[in-house]
Amino acid sequence: MKKQILSALVCISAIAAPIALTAPAAANNTTTRESVELVAPEYPRGAERRGIEGTVRVSYSIDADGRVVNAEVVEATPEGVFDRAALAAIEAWRYAPAAAQTDGHSRELEFRLND
Repeated sequence: MKKQILSALVCISAIAAPIALTAPAAANNTTTRESVELVAPEYPRGAERRGIEGTVRVSYSIDADGRVVNAEVVEATPEGVFDRAALAAIEAWRYAPAAAQTDGHSRELEFRLND
């Protein structure tokens, strides 16, 4: 049976973007930044074939121009399966410019398959 991918659900707080990345979650942000572009992660093909689902929590900073910097996986279940896809997606995110870099941002990305 062929499984369809439910675009990786991304738990994000305070997002008003008209995309499938709107599930609220607690965020560890010292400063709130308005999101401009949020990219859903690609589901890894190997995980899809094996029916693996999971979550990845990523911490990161946002520079003054709105680019994600210093992104790192702080927790992943299962470990190492979705890390690369989560980092690639978050590093492509863009936020509104600000006067200075903001640190302490954290998001949990959920990878789920839809039957």
